[in-house]
Amino acid sequence: MMVCTRFSMKRPRVLVVCSVVLLALLALAVVLYFGLRPTLDDDTGLNPRNPTSPLPPSDSPMGVFWDASVATNGYPCAIIGRDILMKNGSATEAAIAALFCEGVACPQSMGLGGGFFMTIYKRATGKVYTLDSREVAPAAATENMFHGDSNLSQRGGLAVAVPGELKGYQVLFDHPELKSGNVDWRDLIEPTIKLCEEGLEVTPYLANVLQSQEESIKNRQTLGDILINNATQKVWQIGDKIRRPRLAKTLRTIISEGAEALYNGSLTKDFVKDIQDLGGIITEEDMANYSVKWSDPVSAQLRGNFTLHTMPLPGSGDVLVFMLNILNTFVPATTDVLTYHRIAESMKYAYGRRTELGDTDFVHNIGDLLKNMTSPTYAAQIRSQISDTRTWNDASHYGAVLAQPEDHGTANLCVLAPNGDAVAVTSTINLLFGAQEQSLSTGIILNDEMDDFSAPNITNAFGIPPSPNNFIQPGKRPLSSMVPSIVVDGEGDVRLVVGAAGGTKITTATAQVAMNNLWFNKTIKEAVDASRIHHQLFPMSLQYEYGLLEEYVKGLEEIGHFTTRFASGGSTMTAISKEGGRIYSYAGFRRGGIVAGF
Repeated sequence: MMVCTRFSMKRPRVLVVCSVVLLALLALAVVLYFGLRPTLDDDTGLNPRNPTSPLPPSDSPMGVFWDASVATNGYPCAIIGRDILMKNGSATEAAIAALFCEGVACPQSMGLGGGFFMTIYKRATGKVYTLDSREVAPAAATENMFHGDSNLSQRGGLAVAVPGELKGYQVLFDHPELKSGNVDWRDLIEPTIKLCEEGLEVTPYLANVLQSQEESIKNRQTLGDILINNATQKVWQIGDKIRRPRLAKTLRTIISEGAEALYNGSLTKDFVKDIQDLGGIITEEDMANYSVKWSDPVSAQLRGNFTLHTMPLPGSGDVLVFMLNILNTFVPATTDVLTYHRIAESMKYAYGRRTELGDTDFVHNIGDLLKNMTSPTYAAQIRSQISDTRTWNDASHYGAVLAQPEDHGTANLCVLAPNGDAVAVTSTINLLFGAQEQSLSTGIILNDEMDDFSAPNITNAFGIPPSPNNFIQPGKRPLSSMVPSIVVDGEGDVRLVVGAAGGTKITTATAQVAMNNLWFNKTIKEAVDASRIHHQLFPMSLQYEYGLLEEYVKGLEEIGHFTTRFASGGSTMTAISKEGGRIYSYAGFRRGGIVAGF
């Protein structure tokens, strides 16, 4: 049986019905629900107050399947990925097809102008692959190129790093150990061409994003070409259809020529000229020289006879493993407040070490640090330093002497195939709509990944100098919080596929969802829906999501934590768990999404 489930954010809908009574009851239900669980995109501050009893479950359904599933942020991308699996395509081929779709369904977060990290598990061999298709700094880039002006690193052509997204798709499709032989390259692209030509409906989440960025979009003519309704001169609204004819034409060229069309082919010259006309420094040589990077995963043995596999640098897999190693025998504690406190302290120690990290192709003095971060023995030493009765509000106590910039954006998808293979992939163009520019010759929205590097001579708002390990160098990849992860059990079967979107909160959100599902006996829906905490040292505040009980917040404050409630939903997740022979797939309520399977 084929099933797909679409998730939507919690927003009241106006329904035309025949019965006045039914309409009144519906309105009452919506009001009551929103009184208990406020829309996470609203800046609520502390109004309403923190709840004193658990919130009701979100109304986003969890998909339950027997053989396979795909979970995505964008509609109908999970269906497209599932259809590839039903043609006996591989897990990676399903992921590629879904990613092409996500670039159109989630234009604010990802696309061919960006880059991604992917973790792959082959059940038959037990082999784990990680693919780094992250953007790189152009050859002409220098560490002082922005002269302290963050606007230049976030918007316009100079902010654009050499994209890796499409090259990664091609490398994956061509890999002999990862391809099925049952689907063609065009099968992965044609469904997205149809979406571009027929149009894709604006979701409530995308409509909110467009509204928040309307002024900026109007000031960027190339982006407004896609996102402004010419009839109203406003951004597209819920239910409107966005068409991408330029991108459809580009995708047809990519079917014929492969990824080389963009990197060293018929599209390259005009694509590069578009970037340079916007003030960028990417050259045709930069495009031709781009290459992906295969690496061994960062792995950890977790309580319950589980093994976690995740993304190495410049991803944040080492940070994730460090947190989970600290907490491996440390949670749950005797009280919920103490459990949250210990989780927060693990975050502070992990983010203290993160400040020293960078691209290992350029940073060669962190070998011992990485060994420590993945060592259970070192984690035990850190665990022994954590007090259950106090915290420290001095970043240097946790080893932080430098600062890293926040990263942003992203979309995540998960695949579990009938043969037991799995894929977790996180893709990004960084800030909302990347550099907020479009290549007019190709219809590709450009990234602003140069903003993920640290900048010299700029001390952050907390008085901490930037980390030289993340300074710009030609060909270097910036540090990222992305951690697409796969957990297998003692028999070698996939137990959990998980990843997140949402900038710096990605790593802590992934850790909490993994703990909730693997250790705290929560279903994958409960694990993802649960209110989360986050601490990254800068600012020195324990951030928490609406839904954390007031008694927990007060208890954490009594220990000494400064607390701040999220103004928005933080990090959104897609996740698939396999338990008792069944597959449970979920895309969460914070952004909306879709799961499909059979």
